Amino acid sequence: MADDLFVRDPGNPILVPNDSWWEARGVLNPGVAMVGDRVAMVYRSVGSDGLSRLGVSWSDDGRRFTERRFLHEASPDDPAGRLGIEDPRLIWLDHELWLVYTKASVAPVGTPPLTWEPAPFRVRMALARATNAAQVTDERPILPDTQAKDGVLFPRRIGGLYHALVRIYPSIQLTTSPDLHTWSPPRTVLEPLPGDWEGERVGAGPAPIETRWGWLVIYHANAHYTAEGNRRHYRTGLAVLDRDDPSRVLYRHPDPIFVPKEPYETAGPVGMVVFATGLIERQGLYFLYYGAADGVIGLATAPMEALHGLIERGLAEADR
Repeated sequence: MADDLFVRDPGNPILVPNDSWWEARGVLNPGVAMVGDRVAMVYRSVGSDGLSRLGVSWSDDGRRFTERRFLHEASPDDPAGRLGIEDPRLIWLDHELWLVYTKASVAPVGTPPLTWEPAPFRVRMALARATNAAQVTDERPILPDTQAKDGVLFPRRIGGLYHALVRIYPSIQLTTSPDLHTWSPPRTVLEPLPGDWEGERVGAGPAPIETRWGWLVIYHANAHYTAEGNRRHYRTGLAVLDRDDPSRVLYRHPDPIFVPKEPYETAGPVGMVVFATGLIERQGLYFLYYGAADGVIGLATAPMEALHGLIERGLAEADR
């Protein structure tokens, strides 16, 4: 079965909250990238004040992350980030390391709640340079007037343009830019499938990886808005987008490839959640990093050959 493809690391969870006040309540939803021969992980940390910031941790083998420190937070003068910054993605692009993350705030009292949230939350996406995963500089907005999150850059220009996937509720959208400053009106790429395991919302996960079949996209999907005990049901899906036109979906696997099973995934601040946001290729394996139950960080690995076989079989069936 596809949901047995990824095997959880025996050291899971690989990162948990610690005594530092700024990451005392949760660590989750990490972006990862190779920097030299080491793995850099930039992750969302929830402090004892309830606000989210970004931390960074390093590993020599991609499994044990021993070095960790505070990296970045929203400026006190930035109203778009008054509730913190969340869910970073790391991407190498044009020989530079970039960071995409979400800024969270809330509209004034009297503003109607969103139909898909309990309050009038406002989410905006930011793009910044992440110099050697040690310093965040040159921040600029992506679609500054759009209620969107889960932004992730493609790792190279396509047809001379930069491309990004974003989540404008409830769908995954594609936007392009000539300069990483101005962005085109988004176009829908993947929508939820009502009544299915991805029926309520879908959102992009790690940076797309280019394969010989097209762009491998790992995404998250929620089955229903919420359930008893602050549970949702976030699972992980797979799709392949056309190499030259990423708005074209070549294949969408019908079943989840990774689902919450372990106690640290099924119970926590928000139970029944695996939220994959980091993916690297290493030693013939795909290393998939994910937030578990909105409280800790997990790692699962799958042979690249096995995942590629899944894609090949799916594309062959789609052509019949």
